[in-house]
Amino acid sequence: MIWSLNRKLIFGTAVRLSPSFLIPIFSTRNENDSVSSQTDFIHKTGWDRVRDMYSKDEFGEVSVELHNVAQATMCGFFVGACLGGFAKSRDAYLHFIENNQATIFNSTIQAKKKLQDYVTVAFARGAYHWGWRLGIFTGMFSIISTTVSVYRDQSSLGDYVAAGTITGAIYKANLGPAAMVVGAFLGGVLSIIGGILILSILKLTGVSMEDIRKSFYKIKEARYDQYKQSVEKAATEKHDSLTLHHDVIVEEKGVKKIEELP
Repeated sequence: MIWSLNRKLIFGTAVRLSPSFLIPIFSTRNENDSVSSQTDFIHKTGWDRVRDMYSKDEFGEVSVELHNVAQATMCGFFVGACLGGFAKSRDAYLHFIENNQATIFNSTIQAKKKLQDYVTVAFARGAYHWGWRLGIFTGMFSIISTTVSVYRDQSSLGDYVAAGTITGAIYKANLGPAAMVVGAFLGGVLSIIGGILILSILKLTGVSMEDIRKSFYKIKEARYDQYKQSVEKAATEKHDSLTLHHDVIVEEKGVKKIEELP
């Protein structure tokens, strides 16, 4: 009984201290949380929102939606590279052990080096083979679903189904019409499963995809601000010996113009 109460207290404290300013999962949405008021979007059509999505703002920055599409593409590339590399390197390790049991090496170091080179090359091939495929697939799915969602100004299961069907068909387009139909069917089925899961999580947490996109964009801006502050701080501080030696020479000999140098 005491342990149950302690768990409730710990969970309640963690919920209250959660970073809800980034993704307000455990709080109700406020009408003032959005960056733009609702009146800004009354006269905008679906094509106006799509045009804004593919346009840069007054500061030359891409839209939040395209930024998240790029992040999803890179994430898909990274996951595909890791999965493909790990799978290929494991197969290469087993293949090397099985096919070199009777091989005579000059030393143990040479055998380990040959094995390491063989596994590394296999990892690179597997990462390349699956990385760009999963990256392109994720990018196409993300940009289609995001475009449909922006056009309709809401997220629904149909966005994911349409994106998965089109992406699956395009991905298998080089294999003929029959493969395109199979790819579209599999993409649609997988998109239904993934869409139901995503929408269920969003429903339970009380957030929308727009909130998540803005949260990721805020994280990017905060990281960029920290980077600029670090660069400015490093530019004002003089710690390296070369700069200090230069200052000493300037103090001793004084500042000279280029024309005055011999």
